[in-house]
Parts: sequence; structure tokens; C-alpha cells
Amino acid sequence: MKTKLRLYRGLLRVQWLLEAVAIYLVLALCKALGPDRASALGAFVATRLGPRIAVSRIARRQIDIVYPGISGEERERILRGVWDNFGRYFTEYAHLRTLWPKDFDPESLGAGSRVEVDPGVAERFLRIRDDGKPAIIFTGHIGNWEVLGAGAAHFELPMAAMFRAPNNPIAEKVLLGIRGAAMGRLIPAGFQAALLAARELESGGHLGMLVDQHFSRGIAVPFMGREAMTATTLAKLARRFKCPVHGAWAERLDGCRFRIHMTEELDFSAEYEMADARAAERAITEKVTAVIEGWVRARPDQWNWLHRRWR
Repeated sequence: MKTKLRLYRGLLRVQWLLEAVAIYLVLALCKALGPDRASALGAFVATRLGPRIAVSRIARRQIDIVYPGISGEERERILRGVWDNFGRYFTEYAHLRTLWPKDFDPESLGAGSRVEVDPGVAERFLRIRDDGKPAIIFTGHIGNWEVLGAGAAHFELPMAAMFRAPNNPIAEKVLLGIRGAAMGRLIPAGFQAALLAARELESGGHLGMLVDQHFSRGIAVPFMGREAMTATTLAKLARRFKCPVHGAWAERLDGCRFRIHMTEELDFSAEYEMADARAAERAITEKVTAVIEGWVRARPDQWNWLHRRWR
């Protein structure tokens, strides 16, 4: 039995190593190609292979449930968009530090630039950066969510981003090396994540959170017409610190070009005063999830339908 266990662990380490080497080589190639050609390569490969593999069945099933009566052609269009976005997202990893322009000014961030930021969004960003208050900025697995963290670090908004580490610990080191250099401090998901996040806000920092995935220990809230189990971590932190909460996402325009969207501060004043903590957390979580739903309905081809959101 012990021999079999050692053999299994040895084979698993070999698998991890091969996966990590493959990721490193692909990202090195993408770095050499430049952002536009790398993004196009990712889209080309993903759209031809992705719809054929088993995980796409999950996406098709969920799209059919959310959009009853949708035609097969429209469903496949959405699915191709999902894979196009995912392939580009992965290959753009190699360029996270260079996607944003050097200066935060209207010309470099205006229409036609690689990353577009409207004046109102720019004003909100600068206010969050310079007001000396803690804040939470949430997003979802839509567009290229890594662009947000890279932009915050690039323009000196101190922010800790919560993330789920890959199952492969060797690949994790490769990816975290890129993310850490481009995005600053990272908080891995786990038992201590909420504590570390609270410390970040307590010190006046800013917290970035992905809030659109299934969480079995969460609560069921409406999402896209169905109940979905959702984490209440954001709601708990927002109530504890009564800090500003904004939603943001990087919409893919075409190829490796993006437009940044950011909401005004969400109004949770009533929830902050509620005596029933669980009811308040539910209300906050429902409001945040409704914001995510609005983004997904606007660009369903850019959201990660491959994840089993409803179980």
C-alpha cells in the first residue's frame, strides 16, 4: 500500500512538473509574440479545441437553463465567445505588466487606447486611491479580470487581491510570480483568507474580490433567474468596516483591448444598520450578485459558463 502511495505521489509530481513547464513555455512564447499576436493565438487555439471538450457540456447546459428557448446557433455563439475570451485571457497573462499605458491621463486612457477608462470611472478610481479610506472592489470571471488588479498596482492603488490557488503547486509558483509582479499583494483562499482580508481593511488598505463562483458553505441568492450558493465574505467585511464597496470589470472590446467599468459606491447604509446580521449579509450579497448579473446579461459571451455555478 505504501509503495503504491509513493508511486502515485511520484507520478503526480511528474505531472505537475510537466504542466508547469508547458505553462512556462507557452507564456514565454506569448511574451515574445507581443500582446496582440499572443491574444489572437490564444483565441485561435481555444475556440477550435474548447467547444469539443467535455467541460463545454457544463456551459451548454447552463446556457440552456438560463436562456430557455435559445437556439442552438446562439448558444454556440456564446460558447465560442467564452472560449475566445478564455484563450485570450490566458495568453495575455504574459503581458499584464505592460497592457496599461504609462500615465493616467485622458489621452492615454481615452477611446482607441488599449485600455479605455471613461472620465467618471477615472474619477472614482482616483478618489478611492487618494481618500485614505479602506474599500472593497469586487468583480467576476468576466472579460479579463486580471487587468483590473494590474491597473490598480500600475497606478499605485494599494490593493490585496483574494484568489484561489491552482491545484498544481509548481504551476502556482509560475503564475503567482507573474501575478505578484503585476498586481502586488495576493491573499490565497483558505481558512485564513477572511482574517488576512480584515487586516488589510483595518490598516486602511483596499481589497479586490472575485464573487461569482459557487460556494457550498454560502447562502442561496438569485442569480440569472435561479438560486446560486454564494459566499458572504464580502458582506461580512463590508458590515464590519462600513467601507465603500464598488463593482468593476474589464470588458473585452476586440482582441487585446478593454474598457473598464466601475460602479458608484453601492448603498448599503440600511444593511449596515440592521440588527439581524444574517438578514443584512443576505441583502448585501443579493445586491452584489445583481450587479454581476447585469454584466453577464450585457456580455454573456465573456462570462465563465464553464464553471458549475448552479449545483
